[in-house]
Amino acid sequence: MNKKLHIFAVSDSVGETAEKIAVASSLQFPMERSVTRFSRVTKEEQVLKILDEAEKEDAIIVFTIVKPSLAKFMEDKARERNIAAINVMDPILQVIEQKTGVQPMYVTGLRHKMDEQYFNRMQAIEFAIEHDNGQNLDTIKEADLIILGLPQTSKTPLSMHLANLGIKVANYPITLNTELPKEIIELKGKVPMVGLTIDMETLIKLRKERMRSFDLPPNVNSVDEMVAEELDNAYRIYAKLKCLVIDVTSHDIEEIGNTITHKFKLPLRVTHHRF
Repeated sequence: MNKKLHIFAVSDSVGETAEKIAVASSLQFPMERSVTRFSRVTKEEQVLKILDEAEKEDAIIVFTIVKPSLAKFMEDKARERNIAAINVMDPILQVIEQKTGVQPMYVTGLRHKMDEQYFNRMQAIEFAIEHDNGQNLDTIKEADLIILGLPQTSKTPLSMHLANLGIKVANYPITLNTELPKEIIELKGKVPMVGLTIDMETLIKLRKERMRSFDLPPNVNSVDEMVAEELDNAYRIYAKLKCLVIDVTSHDIEEIGNTITHKFKLPLRVTHHRF
């Protein structure tokens, strides 16, 4: 029995998908293993060279060649040489075609094309980084959405999650003594705004834990009073802006993101089911 496992990951694009499948599969077998990626394979002569190498290495081929004629060439020639070759995309494409009645386009490298959506997402991520925590107020008017929130209400993670959907987000911190800058006040009714809040007991607990991490003994009464005043100030600001208020206490980032994109009809909704 062969105690070595060598997999060739072959693709007519960059080959990330084939390589990830090959790696994930090989890890299930406790033995010496290696994966070799072959990318940009678009010609029959390239396929033949890979098959030659596979024979020498006694390798299995996992491939994601989209062009049907070249994929069939790989399958036929591999079968002739008794080389195990698996087209990992074909079963999925067949099921989708049967389910939808729509034929696949068979366009190579769609995932990596630098299309408008890709650039929009990159610009949104850059915008979110530049406008995190109240930075660059002079260009905040370019935002698709403004998030305001108390510390520890996940303003930044939420901003980055939405930016990954192509939404340009700026976030602004609300503290006990916050007074809104004119740049934000002037955008009331022009740019969608969301105010994040959190359960008072949860916020008090978080404040006390943070004080302990700095070796500061918390004064229970003063912490409680400070948090209550912080929340009151936040609610006053949210009421002034008439923004959507979301309690983040028991919701994850994706749920909050879905609520926001649905409310304001922003570009995308993404749902993640955990089991």
